[in-house]
Amino acid sequence: MNSLQQSKKRVAWVAIVCFTPLFLFFVGWFFYLAVFHTYKGENMLAFAEEERWKSVSTLKAERGEIYDRFGQPIAINIPSYRLVAVLKLGGERVEGKTLLPEEFAEAAKQLATVLSMTEEDLLKRLEQNVDRGQIEFGIPGRDLSVEQKEKIEAFDLPGITFVEEPKRYYPNKVFASSVVGYAQKIDQDGRIELVGEMGIEKSLNDILSESYGLYRFEKDLAGRQLISSDEWLKVEPEDGADVQLTLDHRIQQLLEKKMDELYEEYEPKHATAIVMDPKTGEIVALSDRPSFDPNTREITSYSNFSVSSRFEPGSTMKIFTLAAAINEGVFHPNELYESGSYKYGKTTFNDYNITGWGTIPMVEGVWHSSNVAFSILANERLGLSRYEDYFKAFKFDQRTGVDLPGEVNSQYNFESPMNVLITAWGQSTAVTPMQILQATSAIATDGTMKQPHVIKKVVNRETGETIRTTNPKEVGQPITAETAEKTREALDGVVNSEVGTGRLYALDNYRVIGKTGTAQIAENGKYLSGQYIHSFVGMAPKDDPELVMYIAVDRPNSDSSTTGPRVMAPLFKDVMDVALRYRSVEPDKQKKTVEASTKTVETYIGTKREEAVDQAQAAAFEPIVLGNGEAVTAQSPVKGQSYVVGERLLLKTSETFNMPVLKGWSLRDVKRLATLYQLNLEINGTGYVTSQSIGKGKPVKNGATLKVKLETPSN
Repeated sequence: MNSLQQSKKRVAWVAIVCFTPLFLFFVGWFFYLAVFHTYKGENMLAFAEEERWKSVSTLKAERGEIYDRFGQPIAINIPSYRLVAVLKLGGERVEGKTLLPEEFAEAAKQLATVLSMTEEDLLKRLEQNVDRGQIEFGIPGRDLSVEQKEKIEAFDLPGITFVEEPKRYYPNKVFASSVVGYAQKIDQDGRIELVGEMGIEKSLNDILSESYGLYRFEKDLAGRQLISSDEWLKVEPEDGADVQLTLDHRIQQLLEKKMDELYEEYEPKHATAIVMDPKTGEIVALSDRPSFDPNTREITSYSNFSVSSRFEPGSTMKIFTLAAAINEGVFHPNELYESGSYKYGKTTFNDYNITGWGTIPMVEGVWHSSNVAFSILANERLGLSRYEDYFKAFKFDQRTGVDLPGEVNSQYNFESPMNVLITAWGQSTAVTPMQILQATSAIATDGTMKQPHVIKKVVNRETGETIRTTNPKEVGQPITAETAEKTREALDGVVNSEVGTGRLYALDNYRVIGKTGTAQIAENGKYLSGQYIHSFVGMAPKDDPELVMYIAVDRPNSDSSTTGPRVMAPLFKDVMDVALRYRSVEPDKQKKTVEASTKTVETYIGTKREEAVDQAQAAAFEPIVLGNGEAVTAQSPVKGQSYVVGERLLLKTSETFNMPVLKGWSLRDVKRLATLYQLNLEINGTGYVTSQSIGKGKPVKNGATLKVKLETPSN
């Protein structure tokens, strides 16, 4: 016997040994059931007979619906229908109850007038499935409306019937789509259910989802419930809960319209706009681009830009550096500094116009969005370690916890002091729009930050009882109420001065304050050339902001002359103005501008000293009277020169004077003093005066020697 024959013999023996006992077991089991009709003590024939007279019915329930803050529908349920052609009943063709082959042509002709299928395709589908019990018509035969169903029913075609299915409908179409998301049909073991796939529909799917009921009863030969029978089992159906959002449909619809206009004109990669009540954290409108109609779901972006995208915010970040400096008492609005460039180690930072605006006060640096001013504030006034503390106090190191899915955290690296400094004016660190809004709520109120949220409450669909309410939640108080007020005051000139970067955002009826931002975009460790994200965070009215709005536009398709404000200001102004009116905020006609700091010096020579002081203060000088004379004999700066708000005006009244405290004076001011009295000036160091050789109150004559030591403030 060869090896092949031996192998076949072994396989045969294995089959006999393994399968013979299994075969005998099943034969014996069927024999047992046939003779004794019993399994686990239950008579199988009696059980089968009993089950024959029972029936189970599913009790339907509905998914919860979504509404805006006023009860306007955003996502609702409507019936839809699936078309079915019954070709056989019990394997037989029944005239009048099934669609017969000779009726196919007429049925195809009629159905083609309603369905998006040709008469030829319909006839082909029927003929190819002639031997089946029933058929469907694919996508064209699904999601039929009530009107389509009624048209088909009017044809009175035998065997044509419908299966009702749930359908989610979004009456406003493109309307906060990234917030609401969508729900679509899912086949759950033959039962069609709606399941959330994005946004609130997904994150609250368990709350919105319905629970189907079950009804089991005895039936007669015709399948009808026996009136005399008791219910065997009934599980009540339960509708999903309704969700009411904080969105205001009036503001949201306007925002969507304006976002469409912006997106069509400038074609940015992404754009987002959010309107929030800073006192409660309620999001009253939110729109992203690109967006989609949840009814058709032609989706190109599955993310919510406001929470799932982080980017370097640019100069909007300066708001919080400013607030930190004010809170620590190191921001002096009228303190002068030299704009243009700032050296940190071996690196030199420039203002956006490279040369700066000369020597200007700090508050004007805020209006100009001067990187140099904010480098001084962060590095020399606050100190980088203290700035880092405020960065975390404003919660930029953690997610906001907004009730929207997909929120990401910021991205920062403070191991390098350089990164901390650059973060203070808006680069190096990436944050989300929602983090900016949450932090801004502290500026717009009493220094307390409110957590943003879009869910107002959850309501029992059947009883109307409120199941859950979202109350305003404080998440920190990084600054005092006084600091918040002073920060708003300092920001006023960004929008309402002739030199502010946000002049285009000013409204006629409400005083807007805010901060512009332009940030480079980093990819693969390098900044893209000529590619920017433009942003603006604004609030109104200034003294008691009712609303805060944030807009960001990523790489608009525009020429270099088109700035961020030109892209975004029309949207901001239209939406903010209407939104404030909707919220019954009284218009306030205020002066449109605050005066820029640069002025022309008038002469005070010959004016009495007290009168000269009053006039100088009225002209926004800090007057320094030198000597005990009754009238001014000389001054510095002199008539016709330009000066800035808060600048020192030296008024000479006699040939001798008592030395004032020079600590904190700039070198320029000391030189002016020396010129007025022909002093021999000896200078040691650079920056601001820290010590002087002639003490406070000591008498000084023309020609005296004055030694001063100057230092650049350190951390």
